Amino acid sequence: MDEQNPRPWYAQLPAKLAAIVVFLVALTTLVGNLFELVDKRAAPVVGAVAPEPSSQAKAASQSQPALRKGPVELRIDRIVVQHDGSPGTTDWRFSVEVEGEPMLAFQQDALDDTEGRNVAVPDEPPVRASLGERGNARVVVKAWRGSWFKFGSEPDATGEGWLTSTGGIGTIRVAAEDATAGAFVFHFSTTPQRGE
Repeated sequence: MDEQNPRPWYAQLPAKLAAIVVFLVALTTLVGNLFELVDKRAAPVVGAVAPEPSSQAKAASQSQPALRKGPVELRIDRIVVQHDGSPGTTDWRFSVEVEGEPMLAFQQDALDDTEGRNVAVPDEPPVRASLGERGNARVVVKAWRGSWFKFGSEPDATGEGWLTSTGGIGTIRVAAEDATAGAFVFHFSTTPQRGE
């Protein structure tokens, strides 16, 4: 015990801890405000003229993929089955059109949406597609569910995507209006080809 303060030292701790906490809150608020001022100072001003790009930035932009107008080889890498459209497995027939022109038609038997069995790898050879003058092409995939009798004339599921000017296409989701009646994700890849 202190002669000036009759309370023991441990009884004085809550008041001292509270003072330390208030000091730390004030300090962190001050530091946060300083960082905010620095960020505002570094932000670009609206309407300001952008500086001329450096030689490194020009070199980086030149290293981006070149735009293509010539033909590419289009390949279906795999089909991920989200819903096969029926209990058990289902037979499906697919067609791929590029700019309205049929390029590929094939059948995939016994597609299954069960986890671990829901990826199919078609044996179809790649097709040659042209990007045309616009430098891109619309790709449409149509799908018909098989039955014991026949395949219908109207597709049960459709999907579309774009073959871009860099030759990339990525994925196309092909689905019926009710996805449980059939839904797939087509994974495509392309390889540039020499022009004719």
